Amino acid sequence: MAKGRSFGAKLAHEASAEGKIICSKCNTEVKKIKLVKAAKSKNDGWLPKYGFVDICKCNEKDILAGKV
Repeated sequence: MAKGRSFGAKLAHEASAEGKIICSKCNTEVKKIKLVKAAKSKNDGWLPKYGFVDICKCNEKDILAGKV
């Protein structure tokens, strides 16, 4: 059985900037979240509309409030 990663190894992996996108305005990591919006269907019903959005500290409040 393989040995699990130590806590120090997990922290080092999280702290590395390899492959992460950094926002130029707020200098924080940009993450992708799945945004679900309600869309009106042809039969007067509602369907979920899925989409991925890049989020950081700059636009976090606007996106989570539903302004975007």
